[in-house]
Amino acid sequence: MAKQRRVAAKKKAPTKRKATRKAKVRKPRAKRARAVPAPSPEALAAQEAAEARRRKAVGAYERGLKAMQRRDFQGAVAAFTSVLEEFPAERELHDRCRLYLQVCARETAPRAPRPSTPNELVYAATVALNNAAHDESLGHLRQAIGQDADDERAHYMLAVVYAQTDQLDLAVTHLERAVELEPENRLLARQEPDFESLREHERVHQLLEPPPARRRARRQR
Repeated sequence: MAKQRRVAAKKKAPTKRKATRKAKVRKPRAKRARAVPAPSPEALAAQEAAEARRRKAVGAYERGLKAMQRRDFQGAVAAFTSVLEEFPAERELHDRCRLYLQVCARETAPRAPRPSTPNELVYAATVALNNAAHDESLGHLRQAIGQDADDERAHYMLAVVYAQTDQLDLAVTHLERAVELEPENRLLARQEPDFESLREHERVHQLLEPPPARRRARRQR
């Protein structure tokens, strides 16, 4: 019996394994390209007209640049203005046209006549000095002295300019000349804040002292 059982155990059918099914991966379906409708003849005509206007606007802008290079500012103004007025859709060009129009206006503005007489030169020197333009002020004053060596206003202003630029010896020299030519400059110099650096100078100290009062002679009876 035991022998028969062993034989039966050997003839026992093997157990079947469950087959595992692989999950199917679905590929995404390709989207069908939608057909783009062809532009209408009217749209094509409008696009061509816009491109033509663009070319004309760019051409006018380039003419303006060439005119500026030739310093033909009137021609440049006409070209840039046409871009602004005739091509309102070309906004990219408008900012540049306005900028160049400002340059043309600055170049064509009437310039003030240059000072020539001593009075004009001293006035121009005063304006330049108020703007801290010392070199420009000196140039005007030297030109005024060249025309009139005895212009007391020019000498006084030169003293102020040299005092502000710490050229004390030159300041003292011109201040002495200004007082010599016009004694009233002594009073102005005493109140001049730009001469603070000159107060301790011995020559200036003597220069700014009031002159001795003259005694009136007694009339003989």
